[in-house]
Amino acid sequence: MVCADGSLSDGAFDEWLPSEPAIQYTTDHVAIATDPNECHSSGQSAGAGNESVRCWLLGDVYGYEAGGVGRSGGYEPRPADIDPAQYCLSLYERTGLEFLEGLNGNYTLLLYDRENRHFTLCTDRFGTVPVYWTRTDDDRIVFSTNVQLIPFHPDVDTAFHPAYLHEYLAFRRTFGVKTPLEGVEKLEPGAITSIGLENGSVRADQYWRPQYQPRDESFEWFVEEFTDRFRTVVDEWTHDDCEYGVLLSGGSDSRLVLAALDNATAFHMNDWMNREARIAERVALEAGAEFRLLERGADYRIGALERNRWADSFNGWFSQPYTSGFETEITSQVDGVLSGLYSDSLFGEYGVPSPNVSLGPLGSMTVPIERPVDSVDEYIDLLLETAADDLEMPTDLRTILESNIYRDGDQVVHHGVTYESLKDVVYYGDCYPLSNDDDMRFHSDLRRMLPYRSPFLDNRLLDLSLSMPPRYKLRRDLIGQAVTRLDPDLAAIPHASTGVSLSRSFPVEYAGEHFLEFWRKHVTKRTPPKPYLTDGPWLDDAELLRSFDFTGEVLEQRGHLADAFPGPNADAIRRLYHTHCHDEDRVGELYTLLTVLTMPVTAHLTDSETTDPNRAKPNASRYRQSRVIDVE
Repeated sequence: MVCADGSLSDGAFDEWLPSEPAIQYTTDHVAIATDPNECHSSGQSAGAGNESVRCWLLGDVYGYEAGGVGRSGGYEPRPADIDPAQYCLSLYERTGLEFLEGLNGNYTLLLYDRENRHFTLCTDRFGTVPVYWTRTDDDRIVFSTNVQLIPFHPDVDTAFHPAYLHEYLAFRRTFGVKTPLEGVEKLEPGAITSIGLENGSVRADQYWRPQYQPRDESFEWFVEEFTDRFRTVVDEWTHDDCEYGVLLSGGSDSRLVLAALDNATAFHMNDWMNREARIAERVALEAGAEFRLLERGADYRIGALERNRWADSFNGWFSQPYTSGFETEITSQVDGVLSGLYSDSLFGEYGVPSPNVSLGPLGSMTVPIERPVDSVDEYIDLLLETAADDLEMPTDLRTILESNIYRDGDQVVHHGVTYESLKDVVYYGDCYPLSNDDDMRFHSDLRRMLPYRSPFLDNRLLDLSLSMPPRYKLRRDLIGQAVTRLDPDLAAIPHASTGVSLSRSFPVEYAGEHFLEFWRKHVTKRTPPKPYLTDGPWLDDAELLRSFDFTGEVLEQRGHLADAFPGPNADAIRRLYHTHCHDEDRVGELYTLLTVLTMPVTAHLTDSETTDPNRAKPNASRYRQSRVIDVE
């Protein structure tokens, strides 16, 4: 914690956190509680050994480029034998906070200059390690990496914010710095947040924003540049004396990661040995990697309701820390893990809006041309098209969006985060900050489990994404062509979703994907062993809800919580579930509601029994450990 009134003591956390997290640092003004296994810490001394500057690093730092990554200063990877916190502290000593412009990594950095009474929190470019903060009535600042812990602090007074809860229920994510808790926000991405210890002031200055600047280069140039950068990123992070795992699917993103590694264990999560699993196994065998099937099934999915209750963010569903039930299997075999997360957002079609064309009884298809978005109102229309907004809510979703997304001169403000242009919002608003993406729970869970990296979040690849023309993202396959260059044999294996090899041209892939989808829906008579099983990477959640009444079980235990928060009450949720069971797909609404109802913070804020002053302390197990940082 950071405190402006000088009243902190060694017992600063006694009323808030259990005794397990070690209090690593406490002064009259600052107290930090962390898990030492998940937070790097370093200090430097002035004079006779008294520490003048202290540094804590959540996440990891990969390297530094003087003048900023992508400029001419010369990039240097962080030496593996130098602690990342000490590395950052040495850069800070040389350049002050200017070093952040060239710092490459996925991190949140805390700097406490005791002599000058400055406390600073620094986020990486995309805000990949979210930190949540609030101000107490006596002007203390409390912050944590787990948003659910903040309301349990004895001096924090909060409640559900109806508008932002509505957004979470509609989009299964919150945007920008907003959360569904009143007075609780996230740190801005790419920003330096300074807390004044004399007066409790909080000021955020962004040092980086995504600015789309397309390069007039051939697609082949981008393939070569991307492949070289990707191979460099993987080579720098991996070491001969460590064992690495890849979260392997039957698609192309994780296959590219495997192609860039010399040796790895391929972990494939699935519910049975279906077509997707067989493709993944074939890829692993071709790459010479050990194949490990992490078998899930209905019990694993339903069990996530309890297993992931303390997952920290209002982004995604209870099911989205996908690996949380396989921690022992993964950590006992490898020292680090890589994934292909965010390649579609940064280098694929997800980042570019495209029109969807209805084919009547045959379904629909996305046309690979860019849909123009020329105003903030059109961008809001685009968001509303993806919303699950059939819920009984006291707020209007369009009004909420219009109040939070607006122009400020030439810039656009989106839920407290500033973008240089509307184009930047359209292309990157779904992943900048990273908490705008509903897979944040998956990303955060991997980060807690063991050393983890998604190469696509390296600054050198982020920079390249900002220069890639939309036509290449929509009508070319950068990832598939990169696999072809790194390992043609892996590229020759069909993609599980298209049925054609990665080395084929985009028109063939596009036709193959839609033909295969048509074939599965209207021609083939193949039926999985259970109605909720599929031939793809995920089970059919719509059928899972119909096959097992875990919705009813949650409502029986926690329906009174729904009656107390600003959303649909228990009877409305039961009606929604009844509608779903009669063939109207309501997975989005139901899964988001189940996620909220099973969160401990919901009981804490709405149940009179748990809001008693003598309530039990939070027990967040592995989510409590995850680098809990608190500022008063």
